[in-house]
Order: sequence, then C-alpha cells, then structure tokens
Amino acid sequence: MKNLWRLLLLIPLTFIAISCDDEEMDDENMEPAPTLVEAAEDAGLTTLLDAVGAVDGLSQTLLDASEITVFAPTNAAFSDALEAFGASNLSELIDAIGGVENLETVLGFHVVPAVAFSDDLIDGAQTFNTLAGQSLTVTASGGNVTVTDVNDNTFNVVTADVEIENGVVHVIDGVLLPELPEDDDEEEELPNLVDAATDAGLTTLLDAVGAVDGLADNLLAAEAITVFAPTNDAFGAALEAYGAADLNELVEALGGVENLETVLGFHVVPAVAFAEDLSDGEQTFNTLADQELTVTASSEGVTVTDALGNTFNVVTADVAIENGVVHVINGVLLPELPNPNLVDAATDAGLTTLLDVVGEVDGLADDLLAAEAITIFAPTNEAFEAALEAISTANLNEAVEAYKVIENLETVLGFHIVPAVAFAADLAEGAQTFNTLAGQELTVTRTGSDVTVTDLSGNIFNVVTADVAIDNGVVHVIDGVLLPDLPNPNLVELATFAGLSTLLDAVGAVDGLADDLLGADAITVFAPTNDSFADALNAYGVDNLDDLVTELGGVDNLEAVLGFHVVPAVAFAEDLAEGAQTFNTLAGQELTVTRTGSDVTVTDVSGNTFSVVTADVAIENGVVHVIDGVLLPEITLPNVVDAATSAGLTTLIDALVAAELDDDVSNAEAITVFAPTNEAFVALLEAQEVEDLDGLIAKLGAEAVADVLTFHVVPAVAFSHDLSDGDTFTTLQGEDLTINITENGGVTVTDVNANTFNVTTADVAIENGVVHVIDGVLLPTL
Repeated sequence: MKNLWRLLLLIPLTFIAISCDDEEMDDENMEPAPTLVEAAEDAGLTTLLDAVGAVDGLSQTLLDASEITVFAPTNAAFSDALEAFGASNLSELIDAIGGVENLETVLGFHVVPAVAFSDDLIDGAQTFNTLAGQSLTVTASGGNVTVTDVNDNTFNVVTADVEIENGVVHVIDGVLLPELPEDDDEEEELPNLVDAATDAGLTTLLDAVGAVDGLADNLLAAEAITVFAPTNDAFGAALEAYGAADLNELVEALGGVENLETVLGFHVVPAVAFAEDLSDGEQTFNTLADQELTVTASSEGVTVTDALGNTFNVVTADVAIENGVVHVINGVLLPELPNPNLVDAATDAGLTTLLDVVGEVDGLADDLLAAEAITIFAPTNEAFEAALEAISTANLNEAVEAYKVIENLETVLGFHIVPAVAFAADLAEGAQTFNTLAGQELTVTRTGSDVTVTDLSGNIFNVVTADVAIDNGVVHVIDGVLLPDLPNPNLVELATFAGLSTLLDAVGAVDGLADDLLGADAITVFAPTNDSFADALNAYGVDNLDDLVTELGGVDNLEAVLGFHVVPAVAFAEDLAEGAQTFNTLAGQELTVTRTGSDVTVTDVSGNTFSVVTADVAIENGVVHVIDGVLLPEITLPNVVDAATSAGLTTLIDALVAAELDDDVSNAEAITVFAPTNEAFVALLEAQEVEDLDGLIAKLGAEAVADVLTFHVVPAVAFSHDLSDGDTFTTLQGEDLTINITENGGVTVTDVNANTFNVTTADVAIENGVVHVIDGVLLPTL
C-alpha cells in the first residue's frame, strides 16, 4: 500500500533511446521542435506539468538533457491515480506517496535518457533504464505500444512520437509506479483513545468517560491499556435494561458517578493485548476496576464475560492506539457494584410516599436498614394514591388516622416485607407463600417472567420493576398497596375516620354512653351522616345540637334517640333476610330494617324511611351501617302539671287547680309557660299582705287570680333559642310580656307594671310546649 501511495503521480518515463539517423532529418528544411514544456502545454498535460513543477529544478534538468524519451501520463491518468490513493489533489498525492523525493522518483521512472521513436522499437518486449535507476518494460506489437511498471501495471501509448527539441514524448493512459524506498525509521502515527473512539463513532462511550472527572486524561496518560469499547447500540440496550432515558438516568440507576467509573474501569485492562496475543480458550485479566474480566478466544472470534455472566462479542478487533489497543464490543460489561440501601434505592426510584409512610413509624427505617436479609414489595406513588382514594382519605395524615394507627400502619408496611432475599429468578413457577414481618403470609406467583402478589383480601397486584438490588436484599416495585388482616377500629375511631362528627358530639353529650357502646358485647349501629343531623336540626327549627337536645326534651330523650339507632346484636347486610324484619334497640323500641337485594333501608316509629348509604363497616364489637337520616323513637314528654310537679312548683300547681285552669293549660295545643317558683309566690303573698293562696283569692278575687295565672301563659312554643332581645308575647290573659336578653345571655321577663324577673331554669319541654321557671310572679293590669 505504501508503494501504491508513492506511485500515484505519473512521471514522464524516458526510454533508452535508439539513436536516430541524422540523414532522416533535414534541419535546414524543418521548423525547430518544441521543448518538453511547450509540447506538454500544447497537449494539455497540465497535471504532469504541475507535478514536474513540484520538484525543484526538475523541469530545467529535463530541458537541459541531451536526449530523453518521456512517457507522459494524461490528466485523466493522474485523476485515476488520485482516486486510487484517496487523494483529492496533487498535494495530497505527494503526501500519500511519501513526499517530494518519492515524487521525483515516480517522475524519473517516466523518462528514458535516450531518444526512442516508435519506429525504433523492435517487436515484442524490451526494457529501458530510466532516470529513476529502475527498468521499464516497453512492448511493441503490430503498431501498438504498451509500457509496464515494476508492479506489472500495463498502460497504452495513446499518442506516439511527439518530437521535442531534445527527444520524443509518448503520451500514455496511466501513471507508472516504480519501487519506492521504505522509510524504516518513520513509524505510522497512531491515534489516541479519544481520537480512535471519535473516528469509530463511539459517542456514548465518550460521553460516559467525560462524565467522570479526569478519567479521559488518566486513560490518555496510561502507559499501556486494552479497552473493550461498547458501541452506541450496546449503551442503548443498557439504558433500556435499566429503564433509563439517557446517560444521566443511567448514572442514577447505577448508583452515581463513582459506580459509573467502576463500570468504565471494568472495560480497561492495564496492559496491551491484541487479538493475536490471546491464547485459545478462556483467560482472565485484572481491570482498572480491580475486578477480573474473562476473555475467550476461539476460531469463531473473541468474547468477553462480565461479573454477572453476561457474554458479549468483539465486533471490531485490534484498533491500535498510541498507548495500546481498542476492541469494540456489542455490550456493556457490568462489574460487581456496591448496592444502595433501601432508602437510597427508594429515593432513586421516586417512591416518595413509601418513604413518607415508613418515616411515620418510629424506628422502622433503621430496623429495615439494619435487617440481615429482606425482600420488599414497594408500592409506587400512584399505588398509594389509589389506596388513599379507596379509604376516602386525601393524604397520608388522614390515612394514619384511619389506621388508628401507627400500630396498624406498621402492620401494613410489614406485610410488604419478607425477611429473606428473593430475586425473581429465585421464585418457583406458580404460586408460593412467604411469611412477612407482619406475621401474615403473602402469596407470590411467577408466570414465566411475570410476577404478581396477592394480599389477604384477594387483591392482586403486579411487579412492575423487579430485582432492584439493595445492600441487604432486593426491592420489587408493585402497582398496589397490599392489605393484611388488621384489627377493626372501635366505634369512636370508625366514626372519627368516617367524619361522623355530629354523631360523636351527640354521643358525647350523654354521659357514659360512649363507654357503654365501646364496652358492649355486640352492637349494630345505624349511624346518621352529618347531613342527616343537619336535616334533623332544620326540621326542629334549630341550628345546633344543644338546641336540638332542648327541643327533644333533654339529654334523656337524646339518649333514647341515640339508643334507637343501636341494636344489641351484630347484623351485617348479608345476615339480613330478604324483605322487612324488626330489631329491638337499646331504646327498648323496635326498628324496622328492610333488605331488597343489595339495598337496605331502616324505618322509625313515625314511618320515616332512610337508606343505608355505606354498609358493613366492621368495628371491634360489631358493625356500622351509615344511614342518610336520623331515626326518631317514641318520645314521651310530661304535661305541664307533671313537669311543674317534677320541678317542685307546688304553689303554681295549687293555683292552677284552684283557678280550675290545670286542664285548660294541659290540653292547650301549644304553650310557653313562665312558671314562678314557690319562693316567688311567697314574695307575692307578702306583698299582698295575705298568708296563703286562699287569702290571695279572697283579696283579689278568683277572676283576678285567673288573670294573673293566664298572664304567665303564651299560646305558642318559644324555647330560649327562639327568643330575641325586646320580643313581646301576647298572653292568654290578653296583655303582653316583654323579653330581654342580658349581657351574659340570660333571659328576663317584664310585666305591664315594669316588674322584671329572671328565667332561672329554661327550656323544660312538655308535651305541648315548654316551661321556663322564673323568680317572680308577673302581674297584669288588675
């Protein structure tokens, strides 16, 4: 090849001339012949002229020669030579053949120091010594002439016998190549590793090396290296295997730049090993990663095997570089890498919710990091979102409350962890069970390369990323949150989680009721929603629970209402018979429950029917069914006489009886009674200077006493929450009472005589209204 590069430029050959007969030329009768340069210019041999001009003094030497025969290549012949040597111009051709000295040798090989016209040639082959000191073969045959160089390349004389002043030119269609001297002292300059990788298009390898600070300089400065260089396609396969979109993500997947440096170092042997240096069979080489690489040579080629047993082919061997050799391979070799711990792996995988959940359980992260061997089925963030949605929680804090929870949360997390190492390849085909840190068994099923996990509720989730090695085991990423058997919440916990805050407030208003329900052996609770309580408040014309209690007649009746929602037995929806059935409640009254297919309704004693909107919420001592209404039992309220008797208002009762008003007041449709205390009546008797009620009647008259009593009765129901400052009410007597609200929220009543008294006990519900106890006797106009 070196000789070919040197022979690209065709130089004019000079034959050993056969002397011409002086008698054939009549100098006096002929025009003077052109010089060699003029003849070449006339023939358009511009490339030849340029080549001759590139050799200092050659043109003049040829012009001054006494006799020459020149075999002059055409421009086309030079073009062929340029193409053969991969040169685009004469300068590149000169470089290709080894410089101007070799160009002079090539040109001299085209010149014979004698004159030989075609007629001077004998038939057949003959040799002529040239100015290059090498012999040229010229063959004449039937009027055709060819020339053959030392490499046996034969070209035709296309134009013969162009006479010049010191000889003759024969134009030929090729560049003749002599033997050119080998430069034994000059060694071929080799590229460095970066240049070789660039020339080979190994851009990803170069990017990877560039990502490790100083690595390129270290490799370039190394005394001797053999590099097994992965192709771009090999890096592409590695990206896909690690689920990485680019080199940066691959670096993260490997565990950082330090591990990338280890991977790249595993591709470099600190010695030079060309393919021919390898012995047949396997051999191991220590790498810059300080781990051994297995190289196998056979008649079929060379392969390399990494620490994981992956074997790749050398697709291009023996690319020499200035400090060693590169073998291009079709895979990325993996050494043994230090695995991340669980927290680092979860962070790299973006499992932020899992990390947050683990962080909620004090000490759990440390326990997992310190465990000897673990396999973790790690839910994705999307899996946790689906789980939060399923239990109607918006965030982790609500979920923690829902599971009551740190204890239950720890159980849930422990159910995702097996205290042993199980890579996907370790799993048997089909289903198998593993005991978890929660003390409950998890079912894992392998079907070919697919793996699923099944929890105790029968929920099946997929392993979406398998075999993420960690320093004490392996992580398999899954697309769901696994649920173990969990202890059921108690009634209060469940109501808190479900947001039944009004029910909880109502239960809390009845002293001891919450404890009684929590301590019951078995209960079924029909639990009204907050909206149901709001509807009940609206129906009673009140806006808070306290006012509702008042309207119901007190806490005892509230207890009856709440007890009417509780059956002292456990009845899940599936336990109900089709159709209507009755259950005795804690209120001692029967509740009607109707199942129609999967729908369940409840009906109270007033015939109000409400739907079960959420059934079968298990609690530790029974079940809760959430309903969309408040059930009302029969509530018995006292009449005014009984209420006054219970309150010890004996003088008022005596007065009503004496005035024959007791039945009228008891039977009125709707009344509000401002009931004076016994002490108030004593004060009235003293003011009227009488000793007893009979004396009062005697003094004022029966009709006036009746007016006094009816002046305390308003023919409408007005609980304290219905009263406003400055309200006036017309009484049964016909005159008005004035109501005022004090700064501390108390209520006063003022009669027509401007006597003002305090309501000392408000809101005593009676069957036809309400009683407010006052500390004075109101007087109408008498």
